[in-house]
Amino acid sequence: MHTHMLRVARRTSRASHTLARVAVASATVLLGGCTLFETDVTNPNAVVEEALSDPAGATTLVNGVGASLIRSHNQVAGTVGASSDELTWSGSREYWKLLDEGDVADPLNEYSNGQYPYLSETRWLADYAVGQLEKFDKASTGSQLRNRADLARLYTYAGFIYSLVGENYEDFVIASDRQTNAAPLGANFSVVFDSSIAYYTKAITLARTLGNAEWERNALGLRARARFGKALSGRFRPARNPGTLAAPYLVNDAGASADAVAALALMESGYRFRLSSNAQNNGGYFSTGFEVVQRLEIRAGSEYVNVNPAATIPLDGLAGIKLVDPVSAAKDPVLATAINDCCRQSTGQFLTITAASWVEMQLILAEAALAASNTAEFTARINQLRAVNGVPAWTGAPAALDILKHGRRVNLFMQGRRLVDHHRFGVKADRWLTNSVAYRKACFFPISYDERLQNPLAPQPAVARDAACQ
Repeated sequence: MHTHMLRVARRTSRASHTLARVAVASATVLLGGCTLFETDVTNPNAVVEEALSDPAGATTLVNGVGASLIRSHNQVAGTVGASSDELTWSGSREYWKLLDEGDVADPLNEYSNGQYPYLSETRWLADYAVGQLEKFDKASTGSQLRNRADLARLYTYAGFIYSLVGENYEDFVIASDRQTNAAPLGANFSVVFDSSIAYYTKAITLARTLGNAEWERNALGLRARARFGKALSGRFRPARNPGTLAAPYLVNDAGASADAVAALALMESGYRFRLSSNAQNNGGYFSTGFEVVQRLEIRAGSEYVNVNPAATIPLDGLAGIKLVDPVSAAKDPVLATAINDCCRQSTGQFLTITAASWVEMQLILAEAALAASNTAEFTARINQLRAVNGVPAWTGAPAALDILKHGRRVNLFMQGRRLVDHHRFGVKADRWLTNSVAYRKACFFPISYDERLQNPLAPQPAVARDAACQ
């Protein structure tokens, strides 16, 4: 496992705290010389945009993109979790209840509406930062980029936000200018995956030039995920009605498989590329961890856990695990670890993101083998994964598709992938109402109400649902 901690807040020493107290005392003394509404003051924390043209700030700029990315993913994990069977409504907030029941297409939903500007911010900031660092990297004077690994890291973050949008949204607005409105991508939505793949390719190329195996394997794993996601996205757009699609839909994408093989060559068994949230980057419209372990508005789904009498938290220890491994019939240890990481009050509210992993690469290759009817390859891949998970080898029962679905369900838990798996495997979430859009159609999150309200080029009227997701 490899975890990246991104902190953008200023660290303060005891001496600086002392200076702060002195400053407060001085301000109190001087207050009499100011009017109550004095505005002619200097903000010592103000940073002008020109400061971002200094290559000395490149690392901080990249960290800022990473922190923004974590905020975005944190929220998507919650809304995808609630819209699927991973999380369920357990509190009083109605919009969690509506997502839980399968109403994913409402632009007015408090949570999907609230998270949208954070993903939009991350996407714009990533593109802006790439432009800045590439300019530094090409400079021939004293303004060169000082650590080129920062650029490989930034390319990876930029690719990740584009693929996160592609995996979970119906449509999106991509604008290059902060003051000029842009139209939704619409029929060109797949460009988000193309942009993601292009960024990952830059990261891989640069990491290889630098001999940086860490960012090469991270970007390779994420590019495999993006190519896999693009193949799935193409299946459901513009087709919406799962009834017209033969389930299950299995992905066998040559590019995704090649990247998975290349990534595995650089990953030790069980490797995970993880991003950790903390007090500085855990914000957003909401924090999924806070909603789960503090407010108790949502909790792990009823097919996964056994809960307390109030139905707000899992029971302690293994007693709280309901889902069993389909071979051993024992409580699944991978899920148990995932629940410990996300959904217990002892976990805390700062969730860790798994962006790419050794187990996901094996799942991609196992699925491709199953799609190609290559039983030997499927068995080898799925049993390598199961060995790392500490569960018995699969010998043919239950069916190969069932063992694949279970592998994805527990190994990708709370990683923003479950909603699309419901649709492509023809599996309804336990809480979906039969008249909900998720029950009837393969729909994802819409362009938000706030974006529509402020952008006349976005779908109008602002409250309207996408025509394909009525």
